[in-house]
Amino acid sequence: MLSPRWSQNKWQLAHEFGTIYGPEEAQAMLEVLNDWAPTCGKRVEEFEEKFAAYVGAKHALAASSWVGAAHLAAMAMDIQPGDEVIVPALTFCASANIFVRLGASIAFAESDPRTFDLDPSRLEEKISPRTKAVVAVHMCGQPCDMDPVLEIAERHNVLVVQDAAHAPGAEYHGRKLGQMGDFVVYSFQQCKNISTLGEGGMVTTNNHEWADKMRKLRSHGKTVYPGINCRMPDVQGAVGTVQLARLDQHNHTRRRLAYYLNELLADVEGITTPYEIPHVKHVYHLYNTVVDEKAIGMSRDQFIEALWDKEQIRAITQYYPTVNCLPAYRDMGHGEGECPISEETASTVVTLPLCPRFNRSDMEELAEGVKRTLRRR
Repeated sequence: MLSPRWSQNKWQLAHEFGTIYGPEEAQAMLEVLNDWAPTCGKRVEEFEEKFAAYVGAKHALAASSWVGAAHLAAMAMDIQPGDEVIVPALTFCASANIFVRLGASIAFAESDPRTFDLDPSRLEEKISPRTKAVVAVHMCGQPCDMDPVLEIAERHNVLVVQDAAHAPGAEYHGRKLGQMGDFVVYSFQQCKNISTLGEGGMVTTNNHEWADKMRKLRSHGKTVYPGINCRMPDVQGAVGTVQLARLDQHNHTRRRLAYYLNELLADVEGITTPYEIPHVKHVYHLYNTVVDEKAIGMSRDQFIEALWDKEQIRAITQYYPTVNCLPAYRDMGHGEGECPISEETASTVVTLPLCPRFNRSDMEELAEGVKRTLRRR
């Protein structure tokens, strides 16, 4: 079911809406409405059970957003003032914000400039006696190199939180993400690979005590803890169950289109297409290219502007400036030069539109638009 707006605005809407809804979601919503639309009831429980099985985790707890799910994880691991959490500088600010709100300080770490993921070779230098957790962000849909991250964390008795907002369905060495680490936090916001009516989140864990604590915390603490309310309504759980059933199909489409676009752009000087590390299943939430400004004869921002002005193709920047350089984090003592590799990488990224609504013809049109823009320089 494609919106009538799609044909007129596809290059912009692709960044804003990452999934496809159909009559199955509408029917699921109607069934919940006929049941008086409860919150966090049997449809949410069904979604949680199926999601846990899908990602290989023992427990899954649905929440109202990624932030709500991450808040549950942070409270379950008892983040306190004075604790330190390692977060990649190249990510969305939410990856750090939730821990700051609970009083922790952030140690920003470098990312691999090819994958945009946390660089395990630079992780250990960031660990201090106050380090409580490390956040491994699976940027763009490509899993981090988790084995060395997990080994380093275990050696230093540090918890591992995976930020899988971009990566539902991704795999690392044949393993789904829910099989690894202490917590995995997913987003179902409108632009993600799977969405529950615009917002939603899930946190998974294999620890029974943490799961029980998070269930209580999610609904005001159940008088046991000073909790919060981040419950997911049943209407979203019902839609999530339908979306989950077609997630592999949508991810397959994303991968197929990304590989085709790689071929189409392979001979374009100054544009580096996404790098995929061996033995992973990259689900291409984002199609991030890296531009060489000297080679293309214009700045990154001029290239983005020209794509829109001349071709009506909406390319965007992603995560620039890096989180350590944002005003809120400057006020905490962070700033330029803290993660120079990540800061440089972020300044060269151009995200081209990609979503499962597209087809091969769209990728050909997109690639030709990029080439025409560069020929005009």
